[in-house]
Amino acid sequence: MSEISLPINDHVLLFFVLIFIILVSPILSRQIKLPGIVGIILAGVIVGPNGLNIIAMSSAIELLGAVGLLYIMFLAGLDINLTDFKRNKDKSLIFGILTFVIPQLFGTFLFRLLGFSWPAAILIASMFASHTLVGYPIITKLGIVRNRAVLTTVGGTIFADTLALLVLAIVARSANGGLDLNFWITLIILSTIYVLAMVYLLPILGRLFFRHADDGIIQFLFVLAVAFLCAFLARAIGIEPIVGAFLAGLVLNRMVPASSQLMNRVQFVGNSLFIPFFLLYIGMIVDVEVLLRSPASWLIMATMLATNMLTKLVSSKLTQRIFKFTKEEGWVIFGLTTTEAAATLAATLVGYRLGIIGDEILNGVVLMILVTCIIGPWVVEHYGRKIAFEKAGEKFERVSFPHVLVPLSNPSTVNHLLSVAIILKDYALNHISALSVLTDPMNLDDHQDFSEKLLNNAREYAVSAGIELNTLKRIDVNVANAISRAALEEHANLLIIGWNGQISAQDRIFGSVLDQLLELSSQSIFVCKMENSIMSNSRIVLYLPPKSIKEPGFFDVITSVVHLAMGMNAPLHLALDEGLLDVMELTLKGMKTKAEINFHTFSAVEPPLEQLASVVKKDDLLIAVGARRKTMSWLPYADQLPNKLAAGYRDMNFIIAYPGIPYEKHEFITFERDELFRQSAFSFD
Repeated sequence: MSEISLPINDHVLLFFVLIFIILVSPILSRQIKLPGIVGIILAGVIVGPNGLNIIAMSSAIELLGAVGLLYIMFLAGLDINLTDFKRNKDKSLIFGILTFVIPQLFGTFLFRLLGFSWPAAILIASMFASHTLVGYPIITKLGIVRNRAVLTTVGGTIFADTLALLVLAIVARSANGGLDLNFWITLIILSTIYVLAMVYLLPILGRLFFRHADDGIIQFLFVLAVAFLCAFLARAIGIEPIVGAFLAGLVLNRMVPASSQLMNRVQFVGNSLFIPFFLLYIGMIVDVEVLLRSPASWLIMATMLATNMLTKLVSSKLTQRIFKFTKEEGWVIFGLTTTEAAATLAATLVGYRLGIIGDEILNGVVLMILVTCIIGPWVVEHYGRKIAFEKAGEKFERVSFPHVLVPLSNPSTVNHLLSVAIILKDYALNHISALSVLTDPMNLDDHQDFSEKLLNNAREYAVSAGIELNTLKRIDVNVANAISRAALEEHANLLIIGWNGQISAQDRIFGSVLDQLLELSSQSIFVCKMENSIMSNSRIVLYLPPKSIKEPGFFDVITSVVHLAMGMNAPLHLALDEGLLDVMELTLKGMKTKAEINFHTFSAVEPPLEQLASVVKKDDLLIAVGARRKTMSWLPYADQLPNKLAAGYRDMNFIIAYPGIPYEKHEFITFERDELFRQSAFSFD
């Protein structure tokens, strides 16, 4: 048996110790009323090379720390609601300027008065002007990512950190004598090319990839590769990698719905591994002995800490007053921006290597990082909980479809159909049930195995997306009857069912099962022809036929589509008759939705579907409101709608949404009609 020496060199034992620390330290930290992430930082101080020296500061630890930081910024971009971000971009810009200018100016003149040179004073002040979102994982857990103050802070972080890092680059170039016109021209040109490629080229590549890749693991690896490639390219052109990681998150934002399987995987890996490694790394760089060896470090640290916290408090409270945020929101802004880590370390190490700053500043910075990384997360959690409590249940203010039933028959469409239901669940659902119908009593065993495998696949997909799925099996010679009865038994309000887009000559609309289901059921039905993953769709186009607004279930369908747009973080484009414009504008205004909504009106001169073609793009999810026979909005044209959409948009995802019928008005089908239905084929997808 080999002897264990310190620091630990055995790779297996080292990894166990790292995981054990990440597991235990948050639990112990919460016992003394501190956020879990603070416990990981303090654990890093204890086990690091400047503590008990259990773990050495190796290249592997530095790599994991760098990856964790980039992952935080990537998640911040991925989590943002782009519609809200656009609405808050002016606030983010103003806050970003405030939280940069106030610390930069105050810090520069203060440290100049303390006897530091102009380059040193400017560089030290840039450390206060930047900040790292160490408390962001707390925001995610509390579910207040879309809070207006949080959106303002995250957006402002990019502006402030970019300016602070630009100051660092200028000071470093100035010290090396390379600050000339060529530097500025090169930086501007390369930055412009980089941003344009991110904004225009990356979305095209992303949509193309998601259109052809359905495997969840492959999708996760693609997203991870994109994030770190963008971070590397940012560094290559002279921008800090954290900016590239954040931009990658923003660009991929609309391809990764908040309630998707992919988002669940991204958050799980980050919160369980990469981000804790970064927090551990922060703790390991702290040298507590500095306080004993150099009393001057106390004064330097106290001055830097006071300057950082005072200027960040002024910036956050000024922002709170300007934009009329609540007191709690103002403190959350302060908690998020007072923490120093990545950009501060970068500025410190560069300045130290160039001889601009000395040991006392280096040690003071490290200790300031430790203190701010303890205080900041505590403030975020304390006041963030109050915001979360006040906003609890806000997004469920109106529940349009409390329970959804998803009938399944085709293994290749299981994930696509469940994706629609899962995205809706984040906004409008309480329960999701998946149903498999067995129709052949003569081969019941074979069908039973197929059904069990189908439902297991559905259950696994739902679990990987963090969703609990209720699975059902029914035996019936008539599929439509089985689905309709299951919907009644489960109190389902919405059916999400697949369709292969094929219509034979003898079928009236879709095919026997779907046609029967439209007659038998009173629930709203989304008939989905999903050719690709919903993550390949960048917009939703909703087509409203002229008389569709007369249906009692119409507004529930509209609410559901708006929720789907919010869940996908995608803009919603309404294509409608001119006569419906005023009513729909008033309706959506009354919903007080945060979705980005655009209107496209049709004239009565040209056929509606020809006008619709000018609105729809290749990457759109097209949703058309259909009409059942014997309802107020039905016209002979309504029966042709599915066929025309299937022919005109063969390779696209589209949904035909049939509004529900009030239960008391639903015409029950007689036993004789049921007998006729039993002759039908199993044709839903």
